[in-house]
Amino acid sequence: MKRQLMSTFAILTLAGSGLAVTANSASAAASALTCAKVFDDGNTLGLKCTGSPFFVAARCKNGTTAQGAVAASGTTSYAYCTSYNSSLASPRVYSPYQA
Repeated sequence: MKRQLMSTFAILTLAGSGLAVTANSASAAASALTCAKVFDDGNTLGLKCTGSPFFVAARCKNGTTAQGAVAASGTTSYAYCTSYNSSLASPRVYSPYQA
């Protein structure tokens, strides 16, 4: 019983510390992204970011969220609302996410 409690405590300790590291890493990495909108034709939004691999998500007029493919740092990710039979919402609502 004592061994089982020790194992459970060790697992919970490792899981807790892993969550803390992950949360800190994610917030540090997210702040390292530098992005600029480089394309907007009313249907598709392109975002170019540097700092880490990323993808863009943009809100469409019909309420769906179009998500671009993961792109390498320094390249562009495109969110296509036409894939959802829609166009970009106005005002534009979009955000980069670290991959």
